[in-house]
Amino acid sequence: MRMRIIPVALLAFALAGCSEPSHYKGVGEVTWQGAPVEDGQVVFLPEDPNVQPTAAKIVNGRYEAKVPPGRMKVEVHGQKDLGYNAAMHQNTKAPFIPKEYNAKTTLAFEVEKNDKNVADFHLPVKK
Repeated sequence: MRMRIIPVALLAFALAGCSEPSHYKGVGEVTWQGAPVEDGQVVFLPEDPNVQPTAAKIVNGRYEAKVPPGRMKVEVHGQKDLGYNAAMHQNTKAPFIPKEYNAKTTLAFEVEKNDKNVADFHLPVKK
């Protein structure tokens, strides 16, 4: 009896390893007025309310994220270093990308079920 349990358990484990991934690689560039966004964040907000949002750090105008598949609303946040603040004993930062690209965004992207998703955001968007 014990010998039958092992093959069944191994088959179940092997099948679980063959399942489709839940997140896929997404990469891209982020610029503001033609210059790379040095520091910020790209947030992918799924249209499906049952799927969790994903955020990726922007470093030197580039980001990389693992994102669930499907249609995403995209928020872009950029921060400018204001230098050292003696009262706060630290460097301070301030947002510089307008709300039309984050809190009130109309940016969107469709994440496909592969690791070749490229979404560049060259802002402001020319209308």
